[in-house]
Amino acid sequence: MHIYNGKFSCEFASNEAITVVFPAGFELHDPVSAYWQWTNDSKLGLKAGVANSGHIHSITKTSNGYYRIHFSFGHYSFDGTMAGDCQTLCLIMVYPSETGLVESDPFTLTAMHTNTSNVRSGIVYTGNLEWAPNAAEEMVTIVVPYGVTEGAFFGLYYQWTMSPLKHVPKQNVAVCGVFQDVKIESNGTITTTYKDAEYTYKFTFCSNKKGFFVVSHNRNGSRSDDNAFTFAYKL
Repeated sequence: MHIYNGKFSCEFASNEAITVVFPAGFELHDPVSAYWQWTNDSKLGLKAGVANSGHIHSITKTSNGYYRIHFSFGHYSFDGTMAGDCQTLCLIMVYPSETGLVESDPFTLTAMHTNTSNVRSGIVYTGNLEWAPNAAEEMVTIVVPYGVTEGAFFGLYYQWTMSPLKHVPKQNVAVCGVFQDVKIESNGTITTTYKDAEYTYKFTFCSNKKGFFVVSHNRNGSRSDDNAFTFAYKL
Protein backbone atom coordinates (compact mmCIF):
# COMPACT_ATOMS: atom_id res chain seq x y z
CA MET A 1 0.00 0.00 0.00
CA HIS A 2 1.39 3.36 -1.07
CA ILE A 3 -0.50 6.65 -0.75
CA TYR A 4 0.58 9.94 -2.34
CA ASN A 5 -0.98 13.35 -1.85
CA GLY A 6 -0.40 16.91 -3.02
CA LYS A 7 -1.69 19.64 -5.33
CA PHE A 8 -2.04 20.04 -9.09
CA SER A 9 -3.10 22.66 -11.61
CA CYS A 10 -4.40 22.51 -15.17
CA GLU A 11 -7.03 24.12 -17.40
CA PHE A 12 -9.90 22.97 -15.15
CA ALA A 13 -8.11 22.88 -11.78
CA SER A 14 -6.32 25.65 -9.93
CA ASN A 15 -4.15 24.42 -7.05
CA GLU A 16 -6.50 21.54 -6.19
CA ALA A 17 -5.82 18.53 -3.96
CA ILE A 18 -5.17 15.10 -5.46
CA THR A 19 -4.55 11.69 -3.86
CA VAL A 20 -3.10 8.69 -5.71
CA VAL A 21 -3.28 5.21 -4.16
CA PHE A 22 -1.29 2.12 -5.14
CA PRO A 23 -2.93 -0.58 -3.00
CA ALA A 24 -0.53 -3.36 -4.01
CA GLY A 25 2.80 -2.07 -5.31
CA PHE A 26 4.50 -0.90 -8.49
CA GLU A 27 4.58 -3.96 -10.70
CA LEU A 28 3.16 -3.97 -14.22
CA HIS A 29 -0.66 -4.27 -14.11
CA ASP A 30 -0.82 -3.54 -10.38
CA PRO A 31 -3.92 -1.51 -9.47
CA VAL A 32 -3.91 2.26 -8.98
CA SER A 33 -6.64 4.76 -8.16
CA ALA A 34 -6.75 8.56 -8.04
CA TYR A 35 -9.05 11.13 -6.44
CA TRP A 36 -9.20 14.83 -7.17
CA GLN A 37 -11.51 17.82 -7.49
CA TRP A 38 -11.96 20.13 -10.44
CA THR A 39 -12.17 23.86 -9.81
CA ASN A 40 -14.52 24.21 -12.78
CA ASP A 41 -14.82 21.43 -15.33
CA SER A 42 -16.44 22.28 -18.65
CA LYS A 43 -18.81 19.29 -18.37
CA LEU A 44 -18.99 18.43 -14.65
CA GLY A 45 -19.18 21.99 -13.36
CA LEU A 46 -17.88 23.67 -10.20
CA LYS A 47 -16.02 21.67 -7.56
CA ALA A 48 -16.81 18.30 -9.11
CA GLY A 49 -15.10 15.37 -7.42
CA VAL A 50 -13.46 12.64 -9.50
CA ALA A 51 -12.68 9.05 -8.47
CA ASN A 52 -10.95 6.72 -10.93
CA SER A 53 -9.30 3.31 -10.80
CA GLY A 54 -7.19 1.34 -13.24
CA HIS A 55 -3.82 -0.39 -13.56
CA ILE A 56 -0.18 0.45 -14.18
CA HIS A 57 0.41 0.18 -17.92
CA SER A 58 4.19 0.56 -17.89
CA ILE A 59 7.00 1.01 -15.40
CA THR A 60 10.73 1.06 -16.10
CA LYS A 61 13.76 1.71 -13.93
CA THR A 62 16.16 4.38 -15.17
CA SER A 63 19.95 4.32 -14.93
CA ASN A 64 19.90 6.85 -12.06
CA GLY A 65 17.59 4.75 -9.91
CA TYR A 66 14.28 6.48 -10.66
CA TYR A 67 11.19 4.81 -12.08
CA ARG A 68 9.19 5.99 -15.07
CA ILE A 69 5.52 5.10 -14.68
CA HIS A 70 2.39 5.36 -16.82
CA PHE A 71 -1.22 4.66 -15.88
CA SER A 72 -4.56 5.80 -17.23
CA PHE A 73 -8.27 5.92 -16.43
CA GLY A 74 -10.10 6.17 -19.72
CA HIS A 75 -9.97 9.85 -20.71
CA TYR A 76 -7.30 10.69 -18.12
CA SER A 77 -3.74 9.39 -18.26
CA PHE A 78 -0.70 10.05 -16.11
CA ASP A 79 2.99 9.96 -16.94
CA GLY A 80 5.58 10.43 -14.26
CA THR A 81 8.73 9.67 -12.38
CA MET A 82 9.00 8.11 -8.96
CA ALA A 83 12.04 8.41 -6.70
CA GLY A 84 13.91 5.21 -5.98
CA ASP A 85 12.95 5.41 -2.31
CA CYS A 86 9.26 5.82 -3.30
CA GLN A 87 8.95 9.05 -1.26
CA THR A 88 7.99 11.36 -4.13
CA LEU A 89 5.94 10.90 -7.29
CA CYS A 90 6.18 13.53 -10.05
CA LEU A 91 3.29 13.41 -12.53
CA ILE A 92 1.77 15.06 -15.58
CA MET A 93 -1.93 14.52 -16.29
CA VAL A 94 -3.05 14.26 -19.91
CA TYR A 95 -6.75 14.98 -20.35
CA PRO A 96 -9.25 16.03 -23.04
CA SER A 97 -10.33 19.63 -23.55
CA GLU A 98 -12.21 21.47 -26.27
CA THR A 99 -8.94 21.85 -28.19
CA GLY A 100 -7.94 18.16 -27.89
CA LEU A 101 -5.61 16.39 -25.50
CA VAL A 102 -3.65 18.74 -23.24
CA GLU A 103 -1.22 18.35 -20.35
CA SER A 104 -1.35 19.66 -16.82
CA ASP A 105 1.57 21.44 -15.25
CA PRO A 106 4.03 18.94 -13.71
CA PHE A 107 3.22 18.33 -10.06
CA THR A 108 4.94 16.47 -7.25
CA LEU A 109 3.13 14.31 -4.70
CA THR A 110 4.59 13.23 -1.36
CA ALA A 111 4.30 9.75 0.12
CA MET A 112 1.82 9.77 3.01
CA HIS A 113 2.06 6.05 3.75
CA THR A 114 4.19 3.24 2.39
CA ASN A 115 4.08 -0.47 3.16
CA THR A 116 6.80 -2.27 1.24
CA SER A 117 5.40 -5.70 2.09
CA ASN A 118 3.07 -5.09 -0.89
CA VAL A 119 0.02 -6.48 0.89
CA ARG A 120 -2.84 -6.07 -1.55
CA SER A 121 -5.40 -4.19 0.51
CA GLY A 122 -7.36 -1.00 0.76
CA ILE A 123 -10.77 0.65 0.87
CA VAL A 124 -11.28 4.27 -0.20
CA TYR A 125 -14.23 6.52 0.63
CA THR A 126 -14.95 9.97 -0.79
CA GLY A 127 -17.21 12.80 0.29
CA ASN A 128 -17.26 16.55 0.92
CA LEU A 129 -16.29 18.70 3.89
CA GLU A 130 -18.68 21.48 4.90
CA TRP A 131 -17.60 23.74 7.73
CA ALA A 132 -18.50 27.39 7.29
CA PRO A 133 -16.72 29.68 6.76
CA ASN A 134 -13.54 27.66 6.19
CA ALA A 135 -14.64 24.73 4.02
CA ALA A 136 -17.30 24.71 1.31
CA GLU A 137 -17.82 21.61 -0.85
CA GLU A 138 -14.21 20.50 -0.44
CA MET A 139 -13.61 16.93 -1.56
CA VAL A 140 -12.47 14.50 1.11
CA THR A 141 -10.64 11.23 0.46
CA ILE A 142 -10.46 8.63 3.25
CA VAL A 143 -8.05 5.73 2.71
CA VAL A 144 -8.47 2.70 4.98
CA PRO A 145 -5.70 0.21 4.14
CA TYR A 146 -6.11 -2.35 6.93
CA GLY A 147 -9.70 -2.14 8.13
CA VAL A 148 -11.35 -0.10 10.86
CA THR A 149 -9.70 -1.67 13.90
CA GLU A 150 -8.07 -0.25 17.01
CA GLY A 151 -4.68 1.29 16.17
CA ALA A 152 -4.94 0.70 12.41
CA PHE A 153 -3.59 3.41 10.10
CA PHE A 154 -5.90 5.59 8.01
CA GLY A 155 -5.37 8.61 5.76
CA LEU A 156 -7.74 11.58 5.49
CA TYR A 157 -7.00 14.12 2.75
CA TYR A 158 -8.74 17.41 1.96
CA GLN A 159 -8.13 21.14 1.63
CA TRP A 160 -9.51 24.19 3.37
CA THR A 161 -11.33 26.73 1.23
CA MET A 162 -9.68 29.22 3.59
CA SER A 163 -7.60 27.84 6.45
CA PRO A 164 -8.94 28.77 9.91
CA LEU A 165 -5.65 29.80 11.54
CA LYS A 166 -3.44 31.41 8.90
CA HIS A 167 -6.23 32.31 6.42
CA VAL A 168 -4.43 30.62 3.54
CA PRO A 169 -6.67 29.81 0.54
CA LYS A 170 -6.79 26.15 -0.54
CA GLN A 171 -4.41 24.98 2.18
CA ASN A 172 -3.82 21.25 1.84
CA VAL A 173 -4.49 18.94 4.80
CA ALA A 174 -3.11 15.41 5.12
CA VAL A 175 -4.12 13.53 8.26
CA CYS A 176 -2.15 10.33 8.77
CA GLY A 177 -3.73 8.86 11.88
CA VAL A 178 -4.76 5.67 13.64
CA PHE A 179 -8.25 4.64 14.63
CA GLN A 180 -8.96 5.10 18.33
CA ASP A 181 -11.83 4.04 20.59
CA VAL A 182 -13.31 1.70 17.96
CA LYS A 183 -16.82 0.46 18.77
CA ILE A 184 -18.86 -2.05 16.76
CA GLU A 185 -22.64 -1.95 17.14
CA SER A 186 -24.97 -4.90 16.73
CA ASN A 187 -26.13 -3.70 13.29
CA GLY A 188 -22.54 -3.63 11.97
CA THR A 189 -22.03 0.12 12.29
CA ILE A 190 -18.53 1.08 13.45
CA THR A 191 -17.73 4.32 15.27
CA THR A 192 -14.21 5.56 15.90
CA THR A 193 -12.25 8.74 16.60
CA TYR A 194 -8.83 10.24 16.06
CA LYS A 195 -7.46 13.24 17.93
CA ASP A 196 -4.41 15.25 16.94
CA ALA A 197 -3.02 18.51 18.32
CA GLU A 198 -5.69 20.73 16.74
CA TYR A 199 -8.72 18.65 15.78
CA THR A 200 -10.77 15.61 16.71
CA TYR A 201 -12.18 13.48 13.90
CA LYS A 202 -15.21 11.28 14.58
CA PHE A 203 -16.15 8.65 12.00
CA THR A 204 -19.20 6.44 11.58
CA PHE A 205 -18.84 3.58 9.09
CA CYS A 206 -22.20 2.03 8.21
CA SER A 207 -22.81 -1.48 6.88
CA ASN A 208 -24.24 -0.09 3.61
CA LYS A 209 -20.79 1.18 2.52
CA LYS A 210 -21.63 4.72 3.54
CA GLY A 211 -20.92 6.82 6.58
CA PHE A 212 -20.26 10.28 7.92
CA PHE A 213 -17.63 12.19 9.85
CA VAL A 214 -17.44 15.28 12.01
CA VAL A 215 -14.38 17.48 12.64
CA SER A 216 -14.24 19.54 15.83
CA HIS A 217 -11.68 22.03 17.09
CA ASN A 218 -10.00 20.89 20.31
CA ARG A 219 -9.65 24.37 21.84
CA ASN A 220 -12.75 26.36 20.93
CA GLY A 221 -15.20 23.47 20.53
CA SER A 222 -16.49 24.49 17.10
CA ARG A 223 -17.49 21.63 14.81
CA SER A 224 -18.18 20.90 11.17
CA ASP A 225 -21.45 19.72 9.70
CA ASP A 226 -22.18 15.99 9.62
CA ASN A 227 -20.29 15.20 6.43
CA ALA A 228 -21.36 12.15 4.45
CA PHE A 229 -18.95 9.86 2.63
CA THR A 230 -19.49 6.84 0.42
CA PHE A 231 -17.56 3.82 -0.81
CA ALA A 232 -15.39 4.60 -3.83
CA TYR A 233 -12.90 1.74 -4.22
CA LYS A 234 -11.90 -1.62 -2.76
CA LEU A 235 -9.12 -3.97 -3.76
